[in-house]
Amino acid sequence: MQSGTRWRVLGLCLLSIGVWGQDGYEEMGSITQTPYKVSISGTTVILTCSQHLGSEIQWQHNGKNKEDSGDHLFLREFSEMEQSGYYVCYPRGSNAEDASHHLYLKARVCENCMEMDVTAVATIVIVDICITMGLLLLVYCWSKNRKAKAKPVTRGAGAGGRQRGQNKERPPPVPNPDYEPIRKGQRDLYSGLNQRHI
Repeated sequence: MQSGTRWRVLGLCLLSIGVWGQDGYEEMGSITQTPYKVSISGTTVILTCSQHLGSEIQWQHNGKNKEDSGDHLFLREFSEMEQSGYYVCYPRGSNAEDASHHLYLKARVCENCMEMDVTAVATIVIVDICITMGLLLLVYCWSKNRKAKAKPVTRGAGAGGRQRGQNKERPPPVPNPDYEPIRKGQRDLYSGLNQRHI
């Protein structure tokens, strides 16, 4: 998935969560009624007024009447800067001030957006975590088996180390004659450790 597509999907998820948080419900006895419904498809936003069904409806945006009448208000090529704001629907012939509900709409739209619900996003995240953990476990087991099969590293006699295994009881190697041992009575510059007189 490309980076741009990820940002679009994330933006759509955040937008859908924001719309869910702004759903207004009005209790009418035992019936719950949603006064407005917002639907987004591509760059088109559709507002539905379900409060005044059966009558001719007038729409108003930020105090200005809209030309569209009817249950649905189509906002094609939606612009966040110009078309965001307060929307209200009311029966034709009455005042907008008498409307009991106003809708504040602020949405971001894009042409190639996909709508995803919370369960789909949660499923994708959980599957991604499981696959990552599985790969980590696979790499851990593979590296552990590889270490167990590897031969132990031994240093040869030329490197100054002892060989392990069968030759454990060999005496230490003979000192190299190229290096002369330090004599006890010698007082040369480098014949002993530097003693600081403090």
